[in-house]
Amino acid sequence: MFGFGKTLKDPLADAKSVERWLVGFPANDPLAMHAGVLTALGRLAEREAKRTPARLEAVFQVDLHTDPLRKNLTAQYLEHGNRSTRIENQLWQALFDLTQGFLLCYQAFGREVSAHAQSQKWQSLLPELIARQIIHQGLDAKIRLFRYEQWIPAKWTDLHALFQMACSAQIERQPVAVLPDGAVTTIEHEYLRVLVLQLMNSGNLTPRHLEWVAEQLPEWCAPLHLNLEASTETSFYVDLASKMGLKRRAPQPLEGRVLFLDTRALHAVLMQNVVMLDQKVRNNPLSDRTPRRADQLNLLSKLASQVDPEFKPFARRGERTNAEGSVDAIIGFTKISGFFRDDEMTSFIDRKRGPSTFGDTIEIATFGRMRNETARINEMAQRRLANYTAPGGSWNIRDLSQTGFRLIAPMSVINAVTLGTLAAIRTQSDAHGHWTLGIVRRMKRLTTERAEIGLQVIADNLAGVELAETRRGEGDYSVDGEVPTVNSRRFNGLFLSLKKREGETSVQTLVVPPGEYQPGKRLQMSVGQSSQRIGFGRVLEQHPDWVWATVEPLPAATQAPAASP
Repeated sequence: MFGFGKTLKDPLADAKSVERWLVGFPANDPLAMHAGVLTALGRLAEREAKRTPARLEAVFQVDLHTDPLRKNLTAQYLEHGNRSTRIENQLWQALFDLTQGFLLCYQAFGREVSAHAQSQKWQSLLPELIARQIIHQGLDAKIRLFRYEQWIPAKWTDLHALFQMACSAQIERQPVAVLPDGAVTTIEHEYLRVLVLQLMNSGNLTPRHLEWVAEQLPEWCAPLHLNLEASTETSFYVDLASKMGLKRRAPQPLEGRVLFLDTRALHAVLMQNVVMLDQKVRNNPLSDRTPRRADQLNLLSKLASQVDPEFKPFARRGERTNAEGSVDAIIGFTKISGFFRDDEMTSFIDRKRGPSTFGDTIEIATFGRMRNETARINEMAQRRLANYTAPGGSWNIRDLSQTGFRLIAPMSVINAVTLGTLAAIRTQSDAHGHWTLGIVRRMKRLTTERAEIGLQVIADNLAGVELAETRRGEGDYSVDGEVPTVNSRRFNGLFLSLKKREGETSVQTLVVPPGEYQPGKRLQMSVGQSSQRIGFGRVLEQHPDWVWATVEPLPAATQAPAASP
């Protein structure tokens, strides 16, 4: 009678209906709101749906109220996305679906605005509609870059078409209140944010770095504007008729609908932060904040080089040369260390093992060897390798240099590879050749089936070792005056050797699980039948699943202290 318990048949009828509808979702269940919003937006995007100005204003309100949900999903993705592929895919898909739902709904309303060109009510909503579409285009770009995915040409066409529509209506610099905190922005400003984000990314930014950059862009892009004339000979430009983003101007004349961007103000802000952080790191090298500041300094230096208005070619440590061929690849510290330890143990067993059957015994007695021994060893090696190599098959070499490789990998392995992942590769043409260990420094998705990976070489000779922490024994000293040591639990590691130039001595380092590293920690390192005592030195690089540090050889044992008279 009074409507108690009555559900809303149309939650997006107007702005007030939206507020009553969103309050009904449980506060501790964000996925319930996520599913409800996607369902409501999907109904409005259908061809036969009834779309009115009041409903568009209701969608604006939904967009405004779902910003906390979007931030919550992003925070969970950055925090838990690297725990497993399933968790990463669920969180990424939730972010992607939310942005796509708004984009499809706004595109449907965009067609309504075009069909009602004479309606003042519809036209008054056009600035906010275009601004929100461009904002979600930027969110779509950022979410795809979380997985190192580049925009297809059609996405650039859609973005440029929205800005051209705003320019035709002369509303590109009109203040629009679309931000969650009530602050105003402009269509040009949001358009520049998308362009600059794509310009700054070169495949070497992690999801956490991308999110931080996206948060800083509103402030960094505040002084930027698009102009009809270039300020410098090598300034950046965007062609609204093309299917690309910002490009650096070349000596050749430009044609088309071209707008220029002066990035000197942005570059100055970044360089100012670089100088400030560098000074803090130099003044307080032992501070607890130094590692975080050093990481941020490295990031800002990369960004500044990407937006530098003056073209400064990157000085490569080694010239690239084109190459062809396929390589076997093992991804991740756990897989690599397990493979090399298994390979070492299997080789040792094969050397000690005698004939296993009567036929093998007869062959050895007759020929002095097993006639099929080589084939058997190769078959076992291939079978063992298949248990460790990355899924999807071999990788292809595109080019190489003295310090790294550019590889083409199948898309099936990309979800398991992130920046900082260890990868061991070996050319298939030389099945018994040496392995090369590298760190993934750059990633870029090329197609739905292939991705490009930049690998920095850190070792051209590596071995799987077994490590055990050593401590002094609690008993008496031995007869020869040496202190006995007791080995505790054991774990696997990678012993690396890299020779930078011919004639130089090799640099020896060790890669271990992150929880096993402590400065000065002493270990007993075993490989095959040999054993040596070592101590940890300084950290060269550290990631969530591995630590790379220098090592120092130690004497076989410590002499006992002199007895008191």
